[in-house]
Amino acid sequence: MNACKMQNQRGQGMCFPKFETAKDMTVAMAYVPWQTFGEVYEPDKALRIGTVFPELNKPFKGRGCGR
Repeated sequence: MNACKMQNQRGQGMCFPKFETAKDMTVAMAYVPWQTFGEVYEPDKALRIGTVFPELNKPFKGRGCGR
């Protein structure tokens, strides 16, 4: 991306793209792995943690990215 289209937000040293219109945006590419049906949590545990699939149980650690 052209550096002149970048702007610093809130002086934190992090740059975010500045797009004038949708035509300036890059097309996204996604990777979604195939999920196989396997082990599942019991209903009470699934409701407590928010998923029935153990491989999707990704607890929030409370840290920002890159720290």
